[in-house]
Amino acid sequence: MLSPDDIKRLCQRKFPAFLKSLVTGDMFFPLEIRFGRPSTTDEWEKLRAEITALTDGAHGYRIEWSEKNTRKWGRQKLPDRVWFETEEEFVRAIGKVSDVARFRENLLLTRKICPLLEPWLPENVVALIDFADDWNGLLQVCAYFLNNPRPGLFARELPVDVDTKFIDRLQAILGKMLEFLLHVEARDGTRFEERFNLRYDEPIIRLRILDESLRELLHLPVSDFSSPLSECANFQWQNLNVIITENKMNFLTLPKFERAIGICGGGHAAALLARLPWLHNCHLYYWGDMDEHGFQILANLRASFPAVTSLMMDDTALSDFMKLTAQGVAGDTFDISRLTADERKAYEKIRAEHLRLEQEKIPHTAAVSRLLMKIRG
Repeated sequence: MLSPDDIKRLCQRKFPAFLKSLVTGDMFFPLEIRFGRPSTTDEWEKLRAEITALTDGAHGYRIEWSEKNTRKWGRQKLPDRVWFETEEEFVRAIGKVSDVARFRENLLLTRKICPLLEPWLPENVVALIDFADDWNGLLQVCAYFLNNPRPGLFARELPVDVDTKFIDRLQAILGKMLEFLLHVEARDGTRFEERFNLRYDEPIIRLRILDESLRELLHLPVSDFSSPLSECANFQWQNLNVIITENKMNFLTLPKFERAIGICGGGHAAALLARLPWLHNCHLYYWGDMDEHGFQILANLRASFPAVTSLMMDDTALSDFMKLTAQGVAGDTFDISRLTADERKAYEKIRAEHLRLEQEKIPHTAAVSRLLMKIRG
């Protein structure tokens, strides 16, 4: 038979279902408690202790008794039914009086400020308890987004009466609420700000114009500049030779070449450059370190740009500059089918022998000569 502590724990597990009934209006009481029957074959002291513990009037539940004949102890009065008749009894028994009062306040507040959120509440009732102190602010933010689904502002700029770090602090719960209200699909790895059209301190893309006549054609006052990712995505450039480098020094020393630009991609090249649509209309070259990580970047880049050509990342270059290699670091597994046969041969040798060839170690004259030869075809 369950002890009073067991019954209390059982009731606490039913608490979310009770809160759900407050939202939906479903009947929840009387609430029967499956407490188990005392065993009449146990020793009398144990049987009496169980009954005494259950009948302590301080627990808040009601008990219905019945008299039964037991073979071992004769006729005894035993508990037959345990239940809560009212909400007040149940809430008081599990020590949730103040929580339920606050829940009711926040439920009314939801219906007043953001009624469209109510269908979301039944399966998320615990949120009104966990975020009770912030619920008003959460509703205010939700109501703002319903009226302004594409703010185009930083979170701290939103004209909502919350502190400037409120949205950052509560992104997890706000994301779930806004996904429901705005019908936004939850996507792993996507920033909160991107999903809900907010500005943020986004990545910067650094570019170099490698052709003076091209700089004039594009009406650019400088040849080396940086652009926020979203603005860079709006360029309408096409039919350019685009050299993407992993190393900054290689980027800074790229040679002049007709209709060519350089992009300093770094380790995030694949993830970032995939968001620049105009690159699909250009001839792409990737010049990265010959190590496991560099080949992984190349393969990932080809997932978005299948025609990208690698520069000095083949078995010939590895053999020619083998004396410049150093100890490499193991990388993550990736789809090596995106590598060409020559690239795969170099990759497998690097992986087997734990090698790394940093491209900036290759003498500049030799690097430029090979790079220009490859681009010119």
